[in-house]
Amino acid sequence: MSALTPSTSTLGQAMTRKKANPLPALLLALGLIVAVGGAIVGYLESQKTEMVVVLTRDVPYGQQITAEDVGTVAVALHRPAQLAGVHTPAAVVGQYAARNLGTNDLVQPAMLMPALPTQPVYPNGEQLGVNRVPVPFSVGSLGPVSYHDRVNIGFTDATGDATLCDATKEASPQPSPLNPAATGGPTLRPYTCRFLSAVRVLWIDGGTAYLEMTPYQAQAMWAMQAAGVQLWGERFGIASDPLPAFGRLDFGQVSAAQMLAPAPTPLPRTDPLVPPVIPGANAPIPGSTEP
Repeated sequence: MSALTPSTSTLGQAMTRKKANPLPALLLALGLIVAVGGAIVGYLESQKTEMVVVLTRDVPYGQQITAEDVGTVAVALHRPAQLAGVHTPAAVVGQYAARNLGTNDLVQPAMLMPALPTQPVYPNGEQLGVNRVPVPFSVGSLGPVSYHDRVNIGFTDATGDATLCDATKEASPQPSPLNPAATGGPTLRPYTCRFLSAVRVLWIDGGTAYLEMTPYQAQAMWAMQAAGVQLWGERFGIASDPLPAFGRLDFGQVSAAQMLAPAPTPLPRTDPLVPPVIPGANAPIPGSTEP
């Protein structure tokens, strides 16, 4: 039996060390260099600043801004777009405040206007329409409301006099009498009347909403308050169809079919964001003798 002879080539390979591959170490080092370099560049960029204009004192709405009202401050070069600001005081001086501006406010282009507006502007930017007037109205019956909404206005008449809610004067809705046997005589039912629809909300200040109306509509509101009728309002959408003016209803006229009827399909519009025309602008003041 012959003895096993070890393989010389295999033993030599085992005794010889493999040479290390330097590529992974080089890639790791390169990655660290790039990361550190990027961090340094990012830090340097974050430290860059530029000058923007700020207000050094309060400037009320509509007042012209002077050189004494503005200063400059260094802010980060890379910042949110909402804080872009104006870079030169010369672009601000001589402009008019588009709203009430406060000390240390970063001046934005939207805060400025080149000339005083021809119509009053509210702090939210809403402008009163030409030949319109604002009318204060309590938001108690409206609930949460914003200036994006529209409002319907009505009143309650406890006397039941149908002529207080009569848009045509010739075709007055007949009031519903109470049961004469129960009351000892014919008595008209109290009713409600919706006389304005889709009135624009200009501004809300606490518990008061300022509504945009024609002078005639506004005077009709004051006349109703002088007559002692109870006014009420309801929130309405800008895309909703305006309701008929002088819509009268007492409980004796309530129809089950109308109560269960679905809301009408909105009328097609070319632009649903255009505020609807307020009806009733030429209607007579409720209760007047105007034909």
